[in-house]
Amino acid sequence: MKALLIVLSKRLHELKEAEKKACQELADAPDGRMRISKQKGFLRFYHVTEANNHRGTYIKKENEQLARDLAQKDYNIKLVNSIKQEKKAIEAFLKGYPKISPEDTYAKLAPARKEKVEAAFMEGEDYARAWLAQPFEANPSFPEEKVFATKRGEFVRSKSEAMIADAYYDMGIPYKYDYPVEVEPGRYRYVDFAVLDVRNGKVFYHEHLGRLDDLSYLRKNMRKLKEYQAIKVFSGKNLILTMETEEFPLDMGLFRKNIAELFGKILP
Repeated sequence: MKALLIVLSKRLHELKEAEKKACQELADAPDGRMRISKQKGFLRFYHVTEANNHRGTYIKKENEQLARDLAQKDYNIKLVNSIKQEKKAIEAFLKGYPKISPEDTYAKLAPARKEKVEAAFMEGEDYARAWLAQPFEANPSFPEEKVFATKRGEFVRSKSEAMIADAYYDMGIPYKYDYPVEVEPGRYRYVDFAVLDVRNGKVFYHEHLGRLDDLSYLRKNMRKLKEYQAIKVFSGKNLILTMETEEFPLDMGLFRKNIAELFGKILP
C-alpha cells in the first residue's frame, strides 16, 4: 500500500506544479475568449471581448499568436478546474487513510510471529522474502553445464550469467535463476532470470543472449522470444535483454548502471 501512497503523493505534487503554471499563464492571458466558426469548409477564429457581442472580431492569420493564447487560456481554465477536483479527492483519501495499513499489520509483527502467519498483504522486504521462498522447478536440462558459482551460492551456465546474478545480488534485487515460464498450457520455457522490483511487486524476465554469433543459438532464442511475445512478455514492458558476441562482450558497467536506474538502486 505504501507504493500507492507514493504514487498519490507524486501525483499530488505534479498537480500542484501544473496548477501553479496554469494560473501564472492565466494571469498573463489576453482578455476575452475565442470563438471558432466553420464557414464553407474552413475554420475561422474570432476574438470575443464584449458580453453583448457574441460574434467577436475576426483573428487574421498574421495574428496567429492571439488565437493560440486564447486557446491556451480556455484550456488552462478547464485544466485548473479539473486539477482542483482531483486534488480534493487525493487529499481527502490521504487524510482519511489509516495510520496502520493492512501491510503494516504484518510488517509490525515480531519475526517469530511472522513465521507462523500466512499474510494476506505484504510489501517491501517482507514480500521479497516470500517471493524468493516460493518453490519452483528449475530447468532440469544439462545440469552439468552449471559450473560458474555466484555470490549467492548457486551455480549458473556461463561467466556472464554469474556476473549478472552477482550484480543483482550486490544491489539487493531479488532474482530467481532458470525460472519456468508457461508459454502454453502445460509447456514451459526457462528464463535465465526472474527479477522482482520490490517497490511495486512487478516481476521482470531477463534473458541473456550470450552467443549471438552462433546461428543455431540465435535461431533457438528467436523462437523463444517469439513465444514470450505471445504471452505478453516483451522488451519495453517486462523483459530485460542483454546480449554479447565474442567481438562485443557484455559491458557490465553499463549493465549495472541501467539496472540501478530501472530498479531505483544506488550503485555499490
